[in-house]
Amino acid sequence: MGGDRILERLDRCLLNSLSIKKIQITMVRHLARVASDHCPIALKMFDSAFKGRSGFKFEDTWLSFRAAEHIVTNRWRKTVLGDDMEVLNKKCKRALKDLFYWSKNRLKDINLGKDSLKVDIVKLQEEEAEFGWLTEEKLWLLKAKVKELNLVLNNLNIWWRQRAKAKWINEGDANTKFFQSFANFRRNANRIFQV
Repeated sequence: MGGDRILERLDRCLLNSLSIKKIQITMVRHLARVASDHCPIALKMFDSAFKGRSGFKFEDTWLSFRAAEHIVTNRWRKTVLGDDMEVLNKKCKRALKDLFYWSKNRLKDINLGKDSLKVDIVKLQEEEAEFGWLTEEKLWLLKAKVKELNLVLNNLNIWWRQRAKAKWINEGDANTKFFQSFANFRRNANRIFQV
């Protein structure tokens, strides 16, 4: 009983108020007990300001584009070395990274495309109102542009719904100014500037 060894891991560090104010991110590691009967603690402090989102999430709108499927397929076919978990992790990271950058460019195109589609539709509708009819070809073009605009608006709606994270939103509500302010408020409220 008296000769038994009792090992404890230290789990506290002392900091002064100046270091607490400067710390943005801290990491504590318990080091191996080598020359002492205590396990030392290494406290690493990162003095870095918030640089934006480091991770990225799956976007629901990616499911509606065949290009997203091709990006994932191409990334998944590439050979990666390592054990099974490393291979899975690397393939997922690379596919998500490619999808993220593709999505950023695609969203810009969607917003520009939405505006140009609206202009084209209005021109065709004005022509129909002026002459009272449209040729078969222009009528088909008008229907195709309306269908394409509906797809674009649906993708934008899905994109904003995913950001709003409000479960009480009814299907078909297109109050995008509300969704944008709600999503931006949540993102800003979830940000941690200092520990």
